[in-house]
Amino acid sequence: MNPVANGADGITVYHIDRIDRLQQELSKDLPANPEAAKQTALHRFQRMDNKLSHELENAANGLVQAMQYGIDRYPAMVFDGKAVVYGITDIRAATQRYRQWQAGEARP
Repeated sequence: MNPVANGADGITVYHIDRIDRLQQELSKDLPANPEAAKQTALHRFQRMDNKLSHELENAANGLVQAMQYGIDRYPAMVFDGKAVVYGITDIRAATQRYRQWQAGEARP
């Protein structure tokens, strides 16, 4: 995951890869026995704290937004609900690309 650089007010950041990372954490070093592995994963999941719960909620909301906007890869930044800039994690650079697109100078 690449952190978003140059954060600003009014910007919502979704870390949609958090669900995949949780799955990796839950399945790390599980026992070979399927029932024991199930119990271990369940125990790990039950120890989930509020921070992790909020991270997963953020990821789920981000996935919903991504589906609504038709985003098919990330990182992606959506501007005004009508343009998506892919592959840039610096908000200033993405905003500049968006403004160039608005001016007819570039693709979003």
